[in-house]
Amino acid sequence: MTSFPDAARVALGDSQLRHNLRNATTTIRNKRAGVVAEVPDWEDLREAGRAIKADVMSRLDEYLLQFEASVQAAGGHVHWACDAAEANAIVLDVARSHGVTEVVKVKSLTTDEIELNDALAAGGVQAIETDFAELILQLDGDWSSHILVPAIHRNRTEIRDLFVRTIASDANCPTIPTSLPRSHGSTCARSSSTRGWA
Repeated sequence: MTSFPDAARVALGDSQLRHNLRNATTTIRNKRAGVVAEVPDWEDLREAGRAIKADVMSRLDEYLLQFEASVQAAGGHVHWACDAAEANAIVLDVARSHGVTEVVKVKSLTTDEIELNDALAAGGVQAIETDFAELILQLDGDWSSHILVPAIHRNRTEIRDLFVRTIASDANCPTIPTSLPRSHGSTCARSSSTRGWA
C-alpha cells in the first residue's frame, strides 16, 4: 500500500488533477459566497444549526428510539447492528429474502464506511449507485476524494470518456449524461430510470 506522502507527491505532480481541483473548488467557493451573501444572518443560522446538531448528538439514544417507534407505527421495521459486519449481513439477508441480485443504493457515507458494496458483492448482490458522482467512481473502480463532492477530481471530458468506455453504446455521444443511465447498455440520450428499490 502506498504511503500518504508518496501518494500525495504523485498527485501533486499531476497537472490535470491540480487543474480539475482548482476549477471545481473555485466554482464551489464562488457559489457558496454568493448564497451566503444573500442571507444577512448567515452566521446566526449557522450557529443555530450547530447547536441543534450538538443537542441531537447528546441525546442520540432517545432520538433513535423515537425514530424506530415512528417507523414501526408506519408499518416499517428497523434493524439494529453492533458493527459493520452485522449491518452488512442484515442488508445482504434482506436482499436475499427478496431474491434479488441487484439493489439500487442511495448515497450514504455510513455504507461507504462499513464497505457495504463489497460485502454485497461478496454475497452475490450488486449495488448500483444512484448518486451521479458515486456512479462515476463505481464505474471506474475509483474512490471518493471529497466527503461532499466525491468525484471532484474528475472533469467533464474524463467523465464523458468513462461513460463512453463503460456504459454508452454510441461512441460518438456528443454530450455528457446528466442523470443515472438505465443500464450499462444505455445511450447517452436515454433518460434516467432506476430498476426498483430493495
